[in-house]
Amino acid sequence: MKILHVADTHLGYSAYRKVTEDGINQREMDTYNAFKQFVDYVIKSKPDLIIHAGDLFDSVRPNNRAITFAINQLIRISETGIPFVVIAGNHEHPKLKETGHIFSIFDHIDHVYPVYHAKYETLPFKINNKKITVHAIPQCELKTQFNEELKKLKPDSAADYNIFVSHGAVTGIKEFSMNEFNELIIPTKILSKDFDYIALGHYHRSTKLASNAFYSGSTEYFTFADAPDKKGFMKLDISNGKLKHNFIELENRPMIDPKPIKCSNLKLDEIMKKIKETVREIEPREKTFRITLDDISTHIYRGLDFDEIRKLSGKAIHYEIKANVVKDGESKPSVTSKIDALAHEFKQFLESQDLKEKETILELGIGYIEKIEARDEGK
Repeated sequence: MKILHVADTHLGYSAYRKVTEDGINQREMDTYNAFKQFVDYVIKSKPDLIIHAGDLFDSVRPNNRAITFAINQLIRISETGIPFVVIAGNHEHPKLKETGHIFSIFDHIDHVYPVYHAKYETLPFKINNKKITVHAIPQCELKTQFNEELKKLKPDSAADYNIFVSHGAVTGIKEFSMNEFNELIIPTKILSKDFDYIALGHYHRSTKLASNAFYSGSTEYFTFADAPDKKGFMKLDISNGKLKHNFIELENRPMIDPKPIKCSNLKLDEIMKKIKETVREIEPREKTFRITLDDISTHIYRGLDFDEIRKLSGKAIHYEIKANVVKDGESKPSVTSKIDALAHEFKQFLESQDLKEKETILELGIGYIEKIEARDEGK
């Protein structure tokens, strides 16, 4: 039994200002490219079953482009006759029932099985003369509701293979949390259930939880926390009670987050030299990257030549300078300032204005920019 497990494709996601020649957000197009690579692999490898463990879309109301793309790709899969099970994740599940669920558009596509009614469902399949039962619990409105549905979970004794799929953070393991308001918690005891495979979504790093339980990870980079990871999906082979697994890597736009530059004992010109060297090593063209400056004093930070950095980084899709600032006279970082092009533009704007309290306004403005960027990174 050959199975592909994918999750967290986040179709419709967009970020930063870079657009294509057609005026479409470049990062949005990158999510489509990653998913298309997956579908191309499906058509070429012809697995017996495909499981998508949630967050197919990035939002409850994806734009028309994301919807059209998803339908076209699922039709490509449908035409192969391979069953495609997809559950709702927290990103695409509406807060209010009257909103309706985007997954309803898949209800009438042959061989596509959307699970989005906030309850435990089982889907039996007969494949290669074997009965395989997929046990699915999608996103629920309330954590208590999700817990009640988990209590109903039970392997099918008549099935040759039982697979459980869900979307959430495994309890007691902090790093698996994405710190999202509607995040569901999966108890660790579920991992010991008698399932041949447990396919999980939500955590964006491909991770083995148990011999039979995996997060496939996301198919694209979404925050700098993802930068060290490879992106892709799981390829599984289950036979005679044995599970073989392989991670299939996709080709993604590089996201680079090098080691921080320690600035505590460096002069301004030395810091600028290190920044320039780092940017050149990254070769920023068509990449996304971040440079972190640790323990940089306030007065040196304000003297950084952001215009020069921008010129060196201009061909990047996006870049950021994250500065862990030490206020003059203090020994520990007191403020974490994440200064990218937007922050620099704000600073330039203030300098051109005849305003009192410029320093106060600048500090407040940078603070708001930090909050927005921290939210975007899932911190």
